[in-house]
Amino acid sequence: MIAQCWLHIGTEKTGSTSIRNYLALNRAALLSQGYLYPQTPGATNHYGLTAFALDDARIEGARRTLGIGDQESVSRFRAEFADSLEKETAASGASTLVFSNELLSSRLRSPAELARIKALCDGIARETKIVVYLRNQTDFLVSRYTNIVWEGGTKEFHFRGPPGLADYSRLLGRWAQAFGRENIFARRFEPTDFPGGDLLADFASATGFDHARLQPVHRFNESLDAESLAFLRAMNRRLSPGIARRIAPFRGRIVRVLQRRRGGSRFIISSAVARQIEEAFQDSNELVSNAYFESRFHPLFSPPLLAGPSDTLPKNDIGSLAALEIAGFVTAGLAWNFVKARFVKT
Repeated sequence: MIAQCWLHIGTEKTGSTSIRNYLALNRAALLSQGYLYPQTPGATNHYGLTAFALDDARIEGARRTLGIGDQESVSRFRAEFADSLEKETAASGASTLVFSNELLSSRLRSPAELARIKALCDGIARETKIVVYLRNQTDFLVSRYTNIVWEGGTKEFHFRGPPGLADYSRLLGRWAQAFGRENIFARRFEPTDFPGGDLLADFASATGFDHARLQPVHRFNESLDAESLAFLRAMNRRLSPGIARRIAPFRGRIVRVLQRRRGGSRFIISSAVARQIEEAFQDSNELVSNAYFESRFHPLFSPPLLAGPSDTLPKNDIGSLAALEIAGFVTAGLAWNFVKARFVKT
């Protein structure tokens, strides 16, 4: 049994992709410091942890990604997963294990699911620490909305009440009940909190390894500009269910091309709606500030970045010329990706 396990649970839209890429890129260097970023749960993203912990009947998301299609295969996967992880950990000689998957914070809900992930960690390490980043709820919900459109969403952004996903007091309470309040390390997703404004340096500081001895990783900006988002939403609205299913495997490629587009307007919501969101979470955030940040922050977060006056908001729809320009950009980008994959040696 090793000394310690660090479980990075997200949340979503708080730089988790950059953290995972950083850990995977530096896997060998981390091991030289006694830290194992294992490959059993996934080469880069540890989907396997979420797939392991979900209740038996939940054949969804991470499980479908891993080809787990029924409850019989769930039992088989769990047994094989735990055995493989134990062997990888023992063979590594590491004293500390690091896991990372933001779906742990958004998908695991029941006490049984959290107990399952705790039992897995307890079987490997003498203690487990939870590290979690929390983002201003306005920026979180606006950024997450873009993901909904990426995945086929057709509706415009609306705030109809506080979703449980963004209630950080409830989220942290669930994990504290399972792992103990003393083992929860909550961080604000704000550059002013990070050493030198660097999220990765902050993560290294939280978990205890030497950031200076590791390779930096490029932080990829996953956001779409407002025009690209409007184009994608309009495309989603025009696709029949049958065509939408057929292009689903290619949707990620379209989004990655659009992410390279430059010069558009940033997608933001009105300051009035942002105030509604802030007020909806005010009491919850106050509890979090008192319980996890020693009452240092009132309010808990800085003002949102993805909100502005109504007269600065981007249009929800785009004109024909803009749509043709973006369609041409996507077509050219997909064609170049095909040529590069087939004929360009790297």
